[in-house]
Amino acid sequence: MKKILVLMLIMVLPVFLLSGCLNNEPILSLSYVEWYTTTAEIENLTFGYVHLDLSGSTTGDKVTVITYGDGVIDELELDLDQDKKFSQDIVIQFTHEADSIPRKYSTVLTAYAGSYITSINLESEELTYLE
Repeated sequence: MKKILVLMLIMVLPVFLLSGCLNNEPILSLSYVEWYTTTAEIENLTFGYVHLDLSGSTTGDKVTVITYGDGVIDELELDLDQDKKFSQDIVIQFTHEADSIPRKYSTVLTAYAGSYITSINLESEELTYLE
């Protein structure tokens, strides 16, 4: 009976060990994240912009971030250097009606490696456009 148990362990254990090694999901790490707002006066309208300044690295082929403004959603690809590091200040959201109401904003950062993905949900603290 012990021989059968040992034989089963010898056959099954490599499958469990290899399954961990075959995980091709990209690693996505952040070293800096800062949310902030700016405004601009354009034709008697006060536009508000939510920025996300971030830096990090990946083992993936590309990294994207979701942006949105006045109902339009987009996925912006970040610039990666030769070491697969990124550092960018992105406008995540904009509106033509900037106000002083505190709001939280969010986005999703995604790394891609072939058909595998790794995502990080990011959320700001409460921000206002006007004080």
